[in-house]
Amino acid sequence: MKLADDLADDTTTRIAGAITGILCGAFVGLLVTISSDAPYIFFGVFIGTLLAGKIDNLNHFLAGALFLLVALMGGLPVLEPVTLLVCVLGAFLDEFGHDRLQGGGYLSMIFEYRLILKMGILALVIVPYFIVWIHGIGWCSFIFFLLFELSYEFTGRFDEHLLGSL
Repeated sequence: MKLADDLADDTTTRIAGAITGILCGAFVGLLVTISSDAPYIFFGVFIGTLLAGKIDNLNHFLAGALFLLVALMGGLPVLEPVTLLVCVLGAFLDEFGHDRLQGGGYLSMIFEYRLILKMGILALVIVPYFIVWIHGIGWCSFIFFLLFELSYEFTGRFDEHLLGSL
């Protein structure tokens, strides 16, 4: 998604950005249909970023539309509200804080790396051991989410090199 976002800013690569957004949305939609934890994370990210006003270009719109289309075609799971709410709030706070709290200090660093959702998902890994009615997130899904986030950061750091080759 980061590459699709960066491609939206460059007028010469809009088609590549749209294709990247479509592929991202389709694959995340597919992931939501085959995993029990992915719907919480990715619907949380989708709703949180939507509420924060971050779905703001064609590539995001295409990714969101394909995500919803594939998820609807695959059948939406019944989601436990507490787990979904933690993911939505984490994504919303990350996006809201990332745009508004720039500068120095620990708080700025928390939002720069969007750590609220990561900490929320970690809590959703641990809390169900103590409160059994909360669905939570599995350890493997947490690790896969961290790898997803690492690839997002990697793309953001090296997007100039990636965009230069297109």
